Amino acid sequence: MVVPMLGHVVSGPPSMESARSLPFRMEVQLMATDSSPMAGRTLASSNRIHACVARPSTGQCDVPAGLGPVLAVSTSSFHTCAVRADGRLVCFGNRVYGQCDVPADLGPVLSVSVGEGHTCAVRTDGQLVCFGVNYDGQCNVPTDLGPVLAVSAGDAHTCAVRTDGHLVCFGLNFDGQCDVPADLGPTSSVSAGTYHTCAVRADGRLVCFGRNADGQCNVPADLGPALAVSAGIVHTCTVRADGQLVCFGRTADGQCDVPADLGPVLAVSVCNFRTCALRVDGHLVCFGRNSKGECNVPQQLGPVLAASAGKVHTCAVRTDGDLICFGVP
Repeated sequence: MVVPMLGHVVSGPPSMESARSLPFRMEVQLMATDSSPMAGRTLASSNRIHACVARPSTGQCDVPAGLGPVLAVSTSSFHTCAVRADGRLVCFGNRVYGQCDVPADLGPVLSVSVGEGHTCAVRTDGQLVCFGVNYDGQCNVPTDLGPVLAVSAGDAHTCAVRTDGHLVCFGLNFDGQCDVPADLGPTSSVSAGTYHTCAVRADGRLVCFGRNADGQCNVPADLGPALAVSAGIVHTCTVRADGQLVCFGRTADGQCDVPADLGPVLAVSVCNFRTCALRVDGHLVCFGRNSKGECNVPQQLGPVLAASAGKVHTCAVRTDGDLICFGVP
């Protein structure tokens, strides 16, 4: 979840210090089911809408013309990755760290999660593969990890849920974001934020650990069982078993101000200071900071199956498999 500052040109590998100070993005892919693509500009059907509000300088909104239907999407500050219907992984945008250089022998994948400068994908055999910037070991998949069910790429760390439910995190651990509690037990899902990590246990209990300066790890005592979670920089959002969206942490930009009329949701994706939620009717709702149009959901978007909030752009998978991205860098 972190990539170079807007307008910052990297002429060579950055230092460890500069790499860690890069702006954050935030993974967390909002996924309710399947599908989607789009040729970066307008849709070919009668509802023609702009896939990108403006042409971004790093290309994270430039959906390849021949992408075809996709099943899942994950965004960061300056790159986007999508899993096509045939399982092929396609990445576009900033590739200065190799985060868009999909290995030729990767094969079909089940899911993807992108961080600031790295990308991780789960192959059909459960093997986790990560590529891109690796200054803090965020791409050093443990040799004894074994097959995994889910992965989440954070700012400079990565967390994966093994097939036995065991949570494993590796990479930068300055704030304890990789210190999985010894008594955590089996987990069903995980979200790696910038400096904190949140996991949903098999019994639905939400557990967060790592930096907590803004209350992003203060899980409400009355939360109850959770179905999904998304961790950002200074806030966390979770979907309760009844579909209610609950957010906690810093909310200076309104990223925790859940709309009163939102209703039940299926999934959530948060980034720096923004939150996007997928309602049960497939309607995408985003709130919080909107400096680049990243919360301006296109009127003609229609119902979506999945979405992912990047630093200053958002991508959504429509029910017909089209991938639509909006916002600008």
